[in-house]
Amino acid sequence: TTKIKNLHDNIGSVKVKLTKDDLKEISDAVPIDEVAGSKSDSAIGRVNAQFADTPPPK
Repeated sequence: TTKIKNLHDNIGSVKVKLTKDDLKEISDAVPIDEVAGSKSDSAIGRVNAQFADTPPPK
C-alpha cells in the first residue's frame, strides 16, 4: 500500500463479515482447482529482496 487512503481501506476491510452462503457463492464462482500460477512474479521478489534489510535466516 502506497497511499494513506488505501491503508484506511485495507484496515476497514477487516470489518467485512462473510456468511457461509457468501463463501459458498465465491467458491462456486472460482473453484480452487481452477486457480493456477504464482502469487507474484519472482523477478519482482528478487528486486524487492535486493533492497531489503532483513537479516538472512540462521
